[in-house]
Amino acid sequence: MEEICVPLYVELLHEGGDAMTPVEAVMTYDSDDPLAVSVDFVCGNGTHTTWTMGRDLVAEGLTSRRPVGLGDVRVWYCGDGGLRIRLDSDEGSADLLAGREDVAEFLSRTYQLVPEGSELDGYDVDAVLDLLFAPTSPAPACRWCGRECPCPDHGTR
Repeated sequence: MEEICVPLYVELLHEGGDAMTPVEAVMTYDSDDPLAVSVDFVCGNGTHTTWTMGRDLVAEGLTSRRPVGLGDVRVWYCGDGGLRIRLDSDEGSADLLAGREDVAEFLSRTYQLVPEGSELDGYDVDAVLDLLFAPTSPAPACRWCGRECPCPDHGTR
């Protein structure tokens, strides 16, 4: 396992987009999870929250003038060297602004570690799918009545 961690200067955009609050963040890439990058944010109250997103989503967002992503994370280039990151959850949402060049440099380092297109090299995808879709074993039977354990009349075996 190799990991890349870089501090990232991020600003939280307030409603209306006029005011911004700096947010401490660290962007991380782990070669054991080669399709994803994570960003750990330190919230105003000192708690941490980590968001994980596709490395390809962030890469596409570096050049797109429209938000890319359909789920909880959307990323896009907003001009003036800024990269917008929109995070949505049940608890709320956040609009963040990061330096596009900083994120591009981070991604460049991840591609040096695990080149694009080779993320799944060495993974036996068929074996993983076989495990996921393998028939499950039946529950053990009660030795006295033959019903599935734990039997309501006899307890466990």
